[in-house]
Amino acid sequence: MKQGNPPASPDARSAGATTTSRGQEREPALPHEQDESSTSQASTTPRQQEVGRQAYGNATDGTTDTDSGPVMDQVYNDKLAPDRGQGRPRD
Repeated sequence: MKQGNPPASPDARSAGATTTSRGQEREPALPHEQDESSTSQASTTPRQQEVGRQAYGNATDGTTDTDSGPVMDQVYNDKLAPDRGQGRPRD
C-alpha cells in the first residue's frame, strides 16, 4: 500500500515549498529550488532599487550603449595584434 507524503511543516511552506499536484499537500522545496526562490533572496535596499530602476530606464529609453568592449576589440585587432587570425594555426 502506497503511503501519502506527510504534511509539510509550516517552515517548509514559507520557505519556497512546492506543490506536487492539485489537492495534495505542499512538499518541502529541494535545495536547488530554495536557492533559486524569491523567498531565499536578500531583500533589496532603497539604493539597490534606485540603481535597478536607472539601469532599466537606460536599457529601454534608447540611449547609446557605452560598452567599451567593441572599441577594445578593434584596437587589439588593428594595432596590437594585426597578424593574429591570418595563416595556419601555430603548433
